[in-house]
Amino acid sequence: MDIDLYKQQIENDSFNLQGVVKFVVELMLGLCAPARDPTIRSILSQSDPVEVFREVFGALDLMRLDLVNYQLRSLRPALLANSVQYEQDKFRNLLASNPAGLDKTKQWLGETERRMKAGNQPVSPSTLLNSAFIRLIQEEVDPIPETIAMDLSRFVTVARELSAVVFSAATILVLQTGVGPTVQHDSFANKVRVTVYQLCSDELISHPRDILPNISEKLVDIVRETITSRPLRDEECQNIRGMLSGLQSPSNPVYCLLWERAKQFFTSLCSGVVGPVPAGFSVCATDLQGVASKYTHLVSYNRGVFGPFYADIISEITSSQQASSSTS
Repeated sequence: MDIDLYKQQIENDSFNLQGVVKFVVELMLGLCAPARDPTIRSILSQSDPVEVFREVFGALDLMRLDLVNYQLRSLRPALLANSVQYEQDKFRNLLASNPAGLDKTKQWLGETERRMKAGNQPVSPSTLLNSAFIRLIQEEVDPIPETIAMDLSRFVTVARELSAVVFSAATILVLQTGVGPTVQHDSFANKVRVTVYQLCSDELISHPRDILPNISEKLVDIVRETITSRPLRDEECQNIRGMLSGLQSPSNPVYCLLWERAKQFFTSLCSGVVGPVPAGFSVCATDLQGVASKYTHLVSYNRGVFGPFYADIISEITSSQQASSSTS
């Protein structure tokens, strides 16, 4: 591109904008990703110079974004290989200037160990860490451990998604058990799963049980549509609403049973044991496995970064317990 020539052409009213645009578009087509070709070719259909420049700069922004994404994908293996060590070094530097920088983490692990002993559960470094991480998706841990602070929002997201999966499975089981054989098939279960899970995934909902008052009638309609052999009687509709209302209780036995199974499934995966999806989750298997994948990735990376610090804390807890036992 000869800028001086273009200046002369503009000054003499002989500048060929369409010719320059065509040259620029052909150059961009040679540099961009194939997926951007339709967007870039559409520039040629513009006749307004202002729109032409707007479209060109917009396409250049997309090309720049594509290049950045490509570079990140290329660097991803190297970034992942070094990120663990980098974060460990940064955290050690933080501890050097703040010796009390692990107090909340010690409190979190110490409380977990006390709960496990109170429940007569075997305590080992692995089981202690697994139980501690499960607490992050089961309850609001306060104070927030220093080693979890950066990942807390991700654990909250996993907790919300897991609650949605468990609640969907519980709703399906309650309806299929209460209504009977006429709804014992996957098409009905899938309708319920999609209806419940989509609403439960709303970030504004603190817990899935909060949606029951709004979704009960929709679920009754799904049952009514499924039972085509006869109309659903009013007393049957009322019974369905009554069964669903039981899920609003935090201690609902169906929900609690499925939650425990999901916890055991997550714990097994973190221990390296890949087993089948728990009973009761057959229709929601894909959803459960998706959430489990997010959880295990979070836990694995966190343990990779903070594993040495966890090992020191657990050793300290174990030593203090042995000292207390020998004294008593």
